[in-house]
Amino acid sequence: MAGNFKTAVTAALGTIAVPVMGFSGLGAVVALLVLVFAREYRTSGVFIFLVIASMTCFLSIRLLQRIYKKSKNLVESINRQANLNFNVENLLGHPSPIFLVFDKQNKKLAVCNSSTGTFQIHPLSYLLAWHYEWKNRETMEFTGHFHQVGNTVMNAPSFERSHKRVLFELVIELADEINPIMKFYMSEKEAKQWCAKLNAIVNG
Repeated sequence: MAGNFKTAVTAALGTIAVPVMGFSGLGAVVALLVLVFAREYRTSGVFIFLVIASMTCFLSIRLLQRIYKKSKNLVESINRQANLNFNVENLLGHPSPIFLVFDKQNKKLAVCNSSTGTFQIHPLSYLLAWHYEWKNRETMEFTGHFHQVGNTVMNAPSFERSHKRVLFELVIELADEINPIMKFYMSEKEAKQWCAKLNAIVNG
């Protein structure tokens, strides 16, 4: 139970660490530019915001580094114990503590949990299929044109419905009766790259 709780907490922290790092880093840069180039806005509030944003960005980076180090150490330990060659550069699921790692040379994969230090080694045939999915989000976007309102001289902006693909996830099908599906949320680019990587690992 304690292991499951620790895994869940680490997974949640790893999920939010990336966007937090991005937004806080951007905020710190903007605040620094304001302090350097805009004298009229050089206030204590902007300085405090710079400090907080910088510290938040730093702590997010440190957290991600710590998660990666634990994952890398676990993979290297597996390689030593089992005399295998799992690739520490391709951790499917990182920065989640639960991830997959692959040894193309020996046709093996491992399902790892860096929070508990546990792992399971399987043949590559354990991986049955993979694909990526997404959700469609409908928005109203300005077309750049205006239209006349009735018989008046007033013009109003024109909008059109737009569909955007969001919330991409890589879906892995495994030869496991209890947990046959694993999902990893990632960007569209990462999902496409991982589909190509898995094809190269399994079929290459």
